[in-house]
Amino acid sequence: MKPQHFIILLLLISGWFLYQVFHPFLQDMAIAVLLMFATLGISKPLWNLFDKRWQVSTVMTVLLGTMFFAPLVYMINAIATMVTHIDPIAVHELVVKTAHYLQSIHLPKELMDRFGIDIDAINNAIANVFSEENIGRYIKNSLSYLGLVAAHSAVFFKDMVLILIFYFFAFFYGGELGPFIKRILPLDTAQTQLLFNELHNSMGVVFFSILATAIFEGTLFAGVVLFFGLDAILLGILYGFASLVPVVGGALMWVPTSIYLWVTQGAKPALIVAVYSIVVISIVADTFIKPVIIRAIDHKLLKETNAINEILVFFSIIAGLTTYGFWGMIIGPAITTIFIAILKLYEQFQTQTKTISKEIG
Repeated sequence: MKPQHFIILLLLISGWFLYQVFHPFLQDMAIAVLLMFATLGISKPLWNLFDKRWQVSTVMTVLLGTMFFAPLVYMINAIATMVTHIDPIAVHELVVKTAHYLQSIHLPKELMDRFGIDIDAINNAIANVFSEENIGRYIKNSLSYLGLVAAHSAVFFKDMVLILIFYFFAFFYGGELGPFIKRILPLDTAQTQLLFNELHNSMGVVFFSILATAIFEGTLFAGVVLFFGLDAILLGILYGFASLVPVVGGALMWVPTSIYLWVTQGAKPALIVAVYSIVVISIVADTFIKPVIIRAIDHKLLKETNAINEILVFFSIIAGLTTYGFWGMIIGPAITTIFIAILKLYEQFQTQTKTISKEIG
């Protein structure tokens, strides 16, 4: 056996055992590395301020934890606190009040006759849905679901801590690992740099676009709910993350908030929140202002214009969320970016091959 073949065999065997050892942490490590690529652009000024690598790594880790993970921790803590203070009797009274309100709505008789609406059947259905037995079951199921959410939140918090740790070491050792990986890859310097640049540029656009969208739309929603005495910070954070969900987006937040306001404070506050969310946030902010912000991030902050197409980013985020859950919004675009970069490398190889063939011919 040739020495290089023996080394390759050893690499495969040790790689398999390495995979078995680090398998539980691979996703967290991958996310940390991708976040490192995404934030390389804003780390450059820090190298002029600090002499030590650990100082830059520490500052970048604190920044990431503050702007990305701190809101999540606050949200989880606020929800957990809220759950511990839930009064089943108050919830029961709120549900009963909602049922009575729905039954008190009277539509014009001409409209009901025209569409064949049986108001008695509707009232009976509402009474059945909000019966004492069903209300008790709803509350029981809700508490069980909240317990499940709390358990998943603990796992999510553990992942956040691990990601921050791996992120620190990715920055700390990145200056040594990057050149080493470039040397061992069977590609020339320009081709290897193409892979790194594509990943850096696209992940930067995706990360800061997600962050800007969440902060911008969450702040807008927090402003309107604060006016009606609700927890603006919690609802703003929840709306910010809901805005990242494709298609339905912020409706996941403003619809239940409007219903809650309708029942507790009347129709006027509910309609104000609903109209404000649709017109100001969904139409004006999401349709017209958000693309301007993303373009500014692309051209000014990252100094690049060759990121992957916005529509492709949109569908890669959808696919990532569907396959990998919350972190899919980062993993999906990364996989898509790497695939496109490989296609570009293949195109270069094909062009070089054709050029050489023509020269020989």
